[in-house]
Amino acid sequence: MAGETSKTNKIRPAIFFEKYCQGSILDIGGGISSVTPGAEVFDLEHGDAQKILEYLEPESFDCVYSSHCLEHMLDARAAIEQWWALTSPGGHMIIVVPDEDLYEQGVWPSMFNSDHRYTFAISKEMFPLL
Repeated sequence: MAGETSKTNKIRPAIFFEKYCQGSILDIGGGISSVTPGAEVFDLEHGDAQKILEYLEPESFDCVYSSHCLEHMLDARAAIEQWWALTSPGGHMIIVVPDEDLYEQGVWPSMFNSDHRYTFAISKEMFPLL
């Protein structure tokens, strides 16, 4: 969703940026609203985030961040594996996804975004749209 990170950044404490968003930062799906001004953005025009290792080198980022992108992947688990491979040793990966009960209102498949291929909830198992 456009602008989700900029909205969330307004309420994030400084420690979030000081501890986790330092060094070389990749924002997957960042569009025009990257997590920090210096983050490298990887979005649709750069390639397929599902196969991101075809475009970027493993272990090349201190922080890999993605907001509201994972739910659009064809295979969320495989995407996470690829994204994690980009994270340097000791680095951080931060993934923000919409909660099924809050965003989807507990209804799956989504009636709000037909491009959502996965749904997530803190107390439920992740499952794909088949």
